[in-house]
Amino acid sequence: MDTSIDTFLGHEQGKGAPERRFGGRRDVRIRIVLNDQVNMNMAATLNLSDGGALIAAGVNIRPGTPITIFPLMDEMEADLFELKGKVVRTYEDIMVSPYSDDRFCIGVSLELTQGQRDALRRYVGTAH
Repeated sequence: MDTSIDTFLGHEQGKGAPERRFGGRRDVRIRIVLNDQVNMNMAATLNLSDGGALIAAGVNIRPGTPITIFPLMDEMEADLFELKGKVVRTYEDIMVSPYSDDRFCIGVSLELTQGQRDALRRYVGTAH
């Protein structure tokens, strides 16, 4: 499965919004708690940029829904404890079990402060 958020969002590869991103998206898997203001669900990031994230989850969250992401990492900067965003697209992967933890791919536009953006850049820079 192609997990490129640019492909997922219908952009040409690397042409989404390069002036906002740290060198495009990076494939980074982080276990997260995903709060859609109704439920809290376990999920995982597939890739990240300082403008968005692609998340694999077992729940379908409608586009336009505000969400909060709580990364589950051993060590992280305080600015990364809570990330706010909005769902821009959801895709159901019909090639996995209906009971799978990663049945849905969720494209999220992140609403980051400058401190969060800098901390995310540092984290992603050391993750590879």
